Amino acid sequence: MKWKKMWNYRRRLVESSGWLQPGAMRMQLTRLCAILFILHFLPYTPHAQTVSDELQADVRRAAGMHYALTLTDTPNDTPPPPGKHPFYINHYGCPSAYYLERPEYYDDPYHTLSLADSLRKLTVLGRDVLHIVAQLRNEASDRTGELTEAGKQQARDMARMITYRIPEMFRDDSYVDGRSILENHCLLTMGEALLQVSRAHQPMTMSSNASRSSYPWMNPQDKVLEAQRKDSLTMARYNDFAARWAPDDTRLMTSLFNDADYAKTIDAPALSRQLFDLASSTQYSTVNGQQSRLFDLFTPEDIRRHWMRRNAWAYIRYGGCTLNGGHQPYTQRKPLWNLIHMGDSVMTLDHPVIHLRFTHESMMMSLVCLLELDDYGLQTDCIDSLEALGWADYRIAPLGGSIILIHYRTDKDDPDPLIRVLLNGHEARLPIPTDCQPYYHWSDMKRYYLRKLYAYARERNDE
Repeated sequence: MKWKKMWNYRRRLVESSGWLQPGAMRMQLTRLCAILFILHFLPYTPHAQTVSDELQADVRRAAGMHYALTLTDTPNDTPPPPGKHPFYINHYGCPSAYYLERPEYYDDPYHTLSLADSLRKLTVLGRDVLHIVAQLRNEASDRTGELTEAGKQQARDMARMITYRIPEMFRDDSYVDGRSILENHCLLTMGEALLQVSRAHQPMTMSSNASRSSYPWMNPQDKVLEAQRKDSLTMARYNDFAARWAPDDTRLMTSLFNDADYAKTIDAPALSRQLFDLASSTQYSTVNGQQSRLFDLFTPEDIRRHWMRRNAWAYIRYGGCTLNGGHQPYTQRKPLWNLIHMGDSVMTLDHPVIHLRFTHESMMMSLVCLLELDDYGLQTDCIDSLEALGWADYRIAPLGGSIILIHYRTDKDDPDPLIRVLLNGHEARLPIPTDCQPYYHWSDMKRYYLRKLYAYARERNDE
């Protein structure tokens, strides 16, 4: 599987380069051999564990995009080439852990179980689950969508990670700018991060802002792509997939209700999904001792099936799923334009600049896919194959996740600045050749992504 994935990775790079077009075949083959020689020595570092292994090791990952990323381990950073030093950090991240956004996420399972309890239809386990749900509901009362205590710590850890790994960026003349969309959990994540950064060095110039004027490049919307997202063919394929990978809700209902006839009156798939949502949220709950008990309601296979359906849905909405055209990541083309523009605009500044941006986790997921980081730009119409191909939502855009672009140069007149990208704290691969992995030439990166953006712009104009 490793070599198969490696070959597919190289094949996609070659095909996307346009070198297999008809024409001067001898020259094309010469160039093809050269690029394959380079790619042969590029490190390929797939995840050592399968998704099933990772879910078994940490069931919290089954929460998908609501998995609360931990940054306890600090990877060994690859030193930059001699003479290069960082001068600009461009961070694009999503909020840390927050309470579920709508009261009904807590109310609906509580009312279902509470009514059954009043009719004496719950088993001992059912009453225990009702107690846990009630505690979670009380904890989240008037706090839906707000950052949790665990989320605040996540934001501080992320900022501490940046200051610890790139300390030369934080000095007297550094400028730190925080930007957030107008969502409570994003605003609070930005606030916690800036407070932590301010501890790294004093004095430093800092600012923060949250405005709808920044939405085009922080929370963009695209009605054309959104209309394509859930077309009839895509939904038919997903509904078939979801039916085939449905968890064993009958077993769950039998464990919760003591009356088989009464259990038949319950919307089992809905209650199962609701309890799984609450189980996912307990990883950042302060309700003592309940962090894993709701997950215990589900077998390992049920947990995997819940995750598979969530993961496929995320891929359809935000990834390169070709069922609906494969263009959903292009919702983030304006943020990508902005990343390129900002990288150029700070080139001649004498002082370090740090931009910290916070938006929805869905926006970050689509941007990762548009950038094709670590092969997450995967395009396929076979949503059954996502697990085998390593496309996992909790690896791409978990709560507290981030894309961090770090720019390097010798001085402000350097004609060949470099860039290194961190995805959720780890050095990421870009879909372009380089002679200094994991560093990439800024000019090569700009060329690749600008061509990609221009090609899509031409396609949209043709429609």
